[in-house]
Amino acid sequence: MMTTDTGTDTATGGGTRSTNGASNRLSAAADRVRERAETTRSRASEAYRSARERTRTAYGTAKEKTEAATRRTADGIEANPVAAVIGGLAIGALLAAVLPRTNREKEMLGDVGQRITDTAREAARAAREAGVGKLDELGINRETARQKLNELASGAGEALRSSAGAAAQKLKGSEPR
Repeated sequence: MMTTDTGTDTATGGGTRSTNGASNRLSAAADRVRERAETTRSRASEAYRSARERTRTAYGTAKEKTEAATRRTADGIEANPVAAVIGGLAIGALLAAVLPRTNREKEMLGDVGQRITDTAREAARAAREAGVGKLDELGINRETARQKLNELASGAGEALRSSAGAAAQKLKGSEPR
């Protein structure tokens, strides 16, 4: 191999220049990678910020709707407390009927559990009889109570649907295009 006094390889046609060219191309490629990484990071950060803001807004809207539904429900209960008590008893009875006793309950409670169950049934029967007697006294029959409970449940359902719809609409309307 022959070299000139400038230190370049005459057999390859100038190795120093080709090394500098490769170095420049490598440096330019690294710069492009850094730029793309920064752009990607920036976009990800903006998407996160935007999603966080939309979530915060949707949560606030849902919270407001829920609070309004709670106020309407409380007003309904205050306006007709007897129907609310009957509704609560009905829901409790339904849950008790639907949820089965577990083997663990039977093992742990044994005869005590049976006595508790029997006592609870007697108490529920006494409460039912007292409630029916009070309703008769007030002139409220089953149909009237059922109508009031249906109105209350319908109002709560409407509030829930409205709240969910508003949250969904807010999220749909805030999405970046």
